[in-house]
Amino acid sequence: MDNPAAATRFPIPALCRGDRELLDGWINGVRTGSLRICLTLIIVGLALYGATVGLWRGWEMAAYVAIKLPAAILLTLLVNGLLNGMLGLVLGSGIGFRQSLQFLLAGFAIMALILGALSPVTFFLALNTPPADHADARDWHALTLLTHTLAIAIAGILSHRKLLGFLREFALSRLAGVQTFFAWLAGNLFVGAQITWILRPFFGTPGLEVQFLRPHPLEGNFYDTVLNAALHLLGF
Repeated sequence: MDNPAAATRFPIPALCRGDRELLDGWINGVRTGSLRICLTLIIVGLALYGATVGLWRGWEMAAYVAIKLPAAILLTLLVNGLLNGMLGLVLGSGIGFRQSLQFLLAGFAIMALILGALSPVTFFLALNTPPADHADARDWHALTLLTHTLAIAIAGILSHRKLLGFLREFALSRLAGVQTFFAWLAGNLFVGAQITWILRPFFGTPGLEVQFLRPHPLEGNFYDTVLNAALHLLGF
């Protein structure tokens, strides 16, 4: 059984469990502190993970990505806060803009916790990856890109899945809750992928200098890059 007092004192374990008392208090606005807690988790968790993503190209890139990865998620939150509110109303869930934003905050906070917990693993992975001037650097770049893309996608799906049961109960009907969930999930994955593409580099392409942003950020797209990395590893 959920313990409301414990959820108030220790919100992080309660958030990871998808604690009904905690989320209900946040969604209905009767419990304060959600914005502070969620933003802190998003910034700290993603900064730690982001630093390990960029570490392959050195500490300068690690610092850049530690800034850019939380920024990418916060921009996704900003863009999708309005979009998800409209989707929730159109799909008949009865979930308004403020409530959808709170769902998003909680989902991204859980995702940041998952990725932050993975950061020690990805830190040692980066330390043991051959340098960018190695003969096989492009192979390792493709493998690193696909590994982190998969990790972030899985963390995003798991974090949203944690909220699915509560979303079904909170919506006006279970069907509307499920439809809203999948619409939000698809929108967050799509918008998040494109925003991270605009804010690239995150991994640092061999042969290109370390930069905070590329000079032409709107050229190309995220999906072509992932497909090309997969084809490169498969030998096509």
